Amino acid sequence: MAKEIADTPGGADAGPRPARPGLPTGIVLEYRLEEPVSLVDAPAFPHIERWTVSVLVDQSNGEDERRHIGYARVVVLNLDAGVTLADLADTATGEWTEIAGTVEARIEPGAGGARGEDSEPAEARYLVLERLWIEPGFRGNGLGPVTACYAILRLGHGCRLAACYPAPFEASRSAEDRDRSIAALGRIWAKVGFTPWNDGVWTLDLHTTDMRDRLEGLLPHTHAEHPQDS
Repeated sequence: MAKEIADTPGGADAGPRPARPGLPTGIVLEYRLEEPVSLVDAPAFPHIERWTVSVLVDQSNGEDERRHIGYARVVVLNLDAGVTLADLADTATGEWTEIAGTVEARIEPGAGGARGEDSEPAEARYLVLERLWIEPGFRGNGLGPVTACYAILRLGHGCRLAACYPAPFEASRSAEDRDRSIAALGRIWAKVGFTPWNDGVWTLDLHTTDMRDRLEGLLPHTHAEHPQDS
């Protein structure tokens, strides 16, 4: 249901790490929607939204150009009446694929739009956090969960739940290293609100979870001391 996702904490990946820079005072998230548009076929409004969220930070050397330090790939699935998640999932590749033809053409005459107990109601939406990557030097600062929270808040309007697969997509030295990374990532995504569901997939109920409250708990707080007026 979801691809692999990783923002490993310090020590979760095997091998040496570059020196970790200090926690930036802020990041910039840029959202880009990939939407294929045919100029020869009838207009179509896809069921699958593919978003890329770029994570940027100001250069430490004072240059105006921002530095790209990570990204997230998010898929939002928009289900019409008569369309299920299974219709959009390619079981052979694990990819999300658009259904062929219109919804109306795929519903049997006289069915009234119903497709059985597994049918989804009209306009159901789900968010899948497919991949999250943070530059190794910036890991361990909580930027991955913060980015995930913001992406869910921004793109998850009207969604029932979010899903992810907390496992490292980068090569590990051994199965033991991978298991340690999965356990560490699970602890991180639990802070965002995800809980284990099935076959390594974790889900987050967006109807019952206050994502703003979760984000507040993840953001670092600076308590500045103000001298008393003399």
